[in-house]
Amino acid sequence: MMEHLNKTTGLLIKNGSFVGCSVIFPLDGEFLCLTAGHNIYGKNFDQVFDPDVWKVEDYLGIKHDIKECICDVNFAKAHDIVILKLKCGSDLQSFHCPEFYTVPINPAHSFTFRAKYEQSKTVVTQRHLQYNSVCPESDLKFFCTIEKALLMNNDYKSGSDWLGGWSGSGLFLDNHHQLICFGVMTDIPNKGNDGQLKFTSISALDQLNINFNIQAASQLDLEKQLLASSINAIFDQTDDDAISKWTKDKINKPQLDYIDTKLAKAYSDDRLYLMRKNTIKKLIIGRTFLSTELKKHETIFSQYTKAYNAYALEDLEIVANNRQEANAGIKKIKETYEKYLLSCLEGILGIDDIKILANYGISDWIANCSLSFLENE
Repeated sequence: MMEHLNKTTGLLIKNGSFVGCSVIFPLDGEFLCLTAGHNIYGKNFDQVFDPDVWKVEDYLGIKHDIKECICDVNFAKAHDIVILKLKCGSDLQSFHCPEFYTVPINPAHSFTFRAKYEQSKTVVTQRHLQYNSVCPESDLKFFCTIEKALLMNNDYKSGSDWLGGWSGSGLFLDNHHQLICFGVMTDIPNKGNDGQLKFTSISALDQLNINFNIQAASQLDLEKQLLASSINAIFDQTDDDAISKWTKDKINKPQLDYIDTKLAKAYSDDRLYLMRKNTIKKLIIGRTFLSTELKKHETIFSQYTKAYNAYALEDLEIVANNRQEANAGIKKIKETYEKYLLSCLEGILGIDDIKILANYGISDWIANCSLSFLENE
């Protein structure tokens, strides 16, 4: 993804001077460039666009002439986004066309962009942006939050003054196997003191006669289906052989001893073998899911980890004088933890995913001795 992201980064040059950033890509045989409207028409939208004094520099340092600006000044002023047609000065196949989507408001998704500011010699990548809100002036414009420290210079001054040049940078989905673009940056409100950036959605281009095949952000929640299919595969792999292999591995002996000791307090001898097997299975499934799947989704994994660590600080002691009370105590902690995870991750993960993580949490606490039983004195 990063390789393709680099290929889409274009620098706008006017009369030999750097003006701003852009997204460059091939589409239907054309070489196109997306950027902020004010980069082309001026901050007050009072400048005449002359393509002869402009060039767009690509990731290899090759400068391309501009054929025309498809959007007139009225469109640019209304939406602060324009499309330029370029004369490709190299091989068009050297570039990559992203997928275009409406912006997702699901907090599971984080964003990234590449930009160069006026005083910098290099292009930098900024990550971990989150959708904040739609702009009051237009539902085609929106704010994203960014770490405020990234908007400050060495003199600890925040602001759009020293960051001049970021406008026109494309906003992309972070940490994803596909390159997905949502729009372009248009402003750093309040000189960055709010820790926000302003963008125009790619949806503004629907009014033009160019087929960007813009897709709904809701389709990105197919990630949940991908997670579900991955979980099914993990379940299939965690068979009796996998459980037996885990049990025989010497490295797991301390955890196995804890499992045997704890479960003996909650289950009768005739049920102990089955509950031991189920606990180990939930432990393996949870760990595999976390390490091989959930970690691919950085924001989701981070939110889950925060929820797990926060709840692990809770009192995990069960006061029980017999197996029935101990069993009831385990069930109560699981139900409470599942509700807590649901409150933290609802809308990000499905109910089935959350149940798996809840089962894993209880199994892990049993295996690492976090969960303990006390007799009522």
